[in-house]
Amino acid sequence: MAIPQKKDDTSAPSGVLQEKPDAKAAEHGDHDRIVMASRKPDGSMDQINAEFIGDKDTALAAAKEQLAVQAVSAVDVAARGVSAGPDDGTGSSEPDADVKALKEAQNAAAKKAEAQAEREVNERHRGLGD
Repeated sequence: MAIPQKKDDTSAPSGVLQEKPDAKAAEHGDHDRIVMASRKPDGSMDQINAEFIGDKDTALAAAKEQLAVQAVSAVDVAARGVSAGPDDGTGSSEPDADVKALKEAQNAAAKKAEAQAEREVNERHRGLGD
């Protein structure tokens, strides 16, 4: 009895493998399971329908720190063109007004970023991944 040979047809796509992934995959339920988000320059998450997994307190602390550092850095970048005033060698014990304003802007940006992190983790946390 002869064993029939398997037909080797590689010309037709199988529909199982995706040669070039695209964002439309997210419409069918695909999503990223993360502990810490990757961020775009504007602070938004760079994942597809992200789901935080693992310990919620750890995810929250990481997101708060990550967004706060990014927000403070953005304030610094925006303020780089501002000069601190004349450099005549005289000093003062009073904080420089520009530095004080910059620090206040950084603190405000950090608080806003921490609130964003808390919202994201609370909305997307799904437990320990069990």
